[in-house]
Amino acid sequence: TIDTALSVSLRTWKEAEAKLNAASGEKVDLEQLAANLHLGADPQQEALAYWETAYMALNTFGRFAKAVPGRSVGDQGQSRIWLLAMSHMTHPHAWVRLAACRLFGTYMANAEPAWMLEAESSGASGKESANDDVQEWDVPAYTGKPKYVLMSVQRLRDLAHAMLIQLSGRGLTPELGNQIVKNLFSISKCFFTALPTGDVAAPEDESESDSDDGSSDADESADAADAVDDNADEDEATDVNKLSTERSLLWLVNRVGRLARTEIIRGRGATEKRNYCFRWFAAVATLIPPTTLAQPAYIMPIISSLHRTTEDTQVAQTQSLVVSKTPEQQLAELKELASEVLKLVESRLGVTVFTSLLNKVQRHVDTVRQDRRERRKQLAIVDPELHARKKHRKHENTRRRKIEKIQIKSSKSQRTNIIVRRAPKV
Repeated sequence: TIDTALSVSLRTWKEAEAKLNAASGEKVDLEQLAANLHLGADPQQEALAYWETAYMALNTFGRFAKAVPGRSVGDQGQSRIWLLAMSHMTHPHAWVRLAACRLFGTYMANAEPAWMLEAESSGASGKESANDDVQEWDVPAYTGKPKYVLMSVQRLRDLAHAMLIQLSGRGLTPELGNQIVKNLFSISKCFFTALPTGDVAAPEDESESDSDDGSSDADESADAADAVDDNADEDEATDVNKLSTERSLLWLVNRVGRLARTEIIRGRGATEKRNYCFRWFAAVATLIPPTTLAQPAYIMPIISSLHRTTEDTQVAQTQSLVVSKTPEQQLAELKELASEVLKLVESRLGVTVFTSLLNKVQRHVDTVRQDRRERRKQLAIVDPELHARKKHRKHENTRRRKIEKIQIKSSKSQRTNIIVRRAPKV
């Protein structure tokens, strides 16, 4: 059955991943391992042994959910399948992630946003009885109302978090990215139902603190920045459990904004993630009332990444394997999209409010850049060793970019020599 197939796939994947991590002493990149399966690498990896089983099971259940939505969502016997499918959202193989994401798109299309509040009022917490002996792959049966299986606040947050992990992955395709935007917008509509009439008084410094951290990360070493990001993700995964229901939409806005800013800072000219983040910003801007949208905690994560993208000049040095357009064309289209979303936000907020917020973002960016320049001047005196490491890394990055440009030019100049033989004249 589908239940058994997904259970076997989940258990095999998690057990093998734990063994690989324990053997290597660090987290194994299973996503890269899964990508190499299509390049002729050894497919006999225990962690990915049942990816085809999971993929076919998710697709089969997806067809069933489309054909008979009432039974797939409202049947008690199908509830555990949804929970197992949710666990496959972060599967290493891109096809499995896409199948799971499409499946939840079907679920959200049949669900109503008001179900979230109904699930909370009925006591459907989304978490079964805790047991220390239960392993990560042991998914208990859901005992609540079947249609609320994924509609608790905690489960929707977990789903949104898993989709953001998909969006930040390397195997992002246009089909997966568009589906993630649709699913995140459906989850946003559920979170929106929890906003009180008087709007949530969100703290102003929440979004600004994220922006400060993102800007200062550019000055740190690459290894330290990656470690900070990993810790931040783990902290946020735990802190989200403590958020009130009313602040769920605020959390999601800040989380997507942080993902867009991260690509600006360390994306080396990449545009894929921001493309889908900006589309979600446009959809959410039409959903949130202008009075709530104008609050700094909501609008600053949106405007900050949009404004910085319109002034971005960094072009990716490598051609994307998924998109056929050149890096220059991708950056130009992203800037155009950012400008359109800014115009949409301006029409929602009004010219006066929007202009004041945009000026605030520009002043903040100028202040951060000025502080950074001052720190660089002082670093040579305060910490010469760190200054030397940064200078060396800068030269290495410059050298790497030159090599990449040479490789791109050489690949374009290569032509296949085809010998054309003319037919003899008669």
